[in-house]
Amino acid sequence: MAISAQILEAQNEFENRLYISVASLSFFRECWLPGIKALGLTWTRLFIPGVDITVNELPVILNELKQLKEWASLNLHDVNHDHFIERVNSLIEELPSAFQRDDAVVFIG
Repeated sequence: MAISAQILEAQNEFENRLYISVASLSFFRECWLPGIKALGLTWTRLFIPGVDITVNELPVILNELKQLKEWASLNLHDVNHDHFIERVNSLIEELPSAFQRDDAVVFIG
């Protein structure tokens, strides 16, 4: 089982191709959830069971991802750290491009 970001009701080829891998379910539980809980985050906590987001939630989610990145730099090590940072950076960089339409909805879960 894996967590990813995608547009379920795609309107064009770009939206059909959009797929941002977040984490396997086990990696999310092992490495993401401790940071989410420690920081008291709300939106990233909803990646399990899954959440629809709009452009309105994007700034809050990007902020939470940046907080998680800082947390991971202090609390994760070796392969877990590198993999976590790679995935968070990918979300921070790619997620904003998903909202080329004002009414786009991205499912993360």
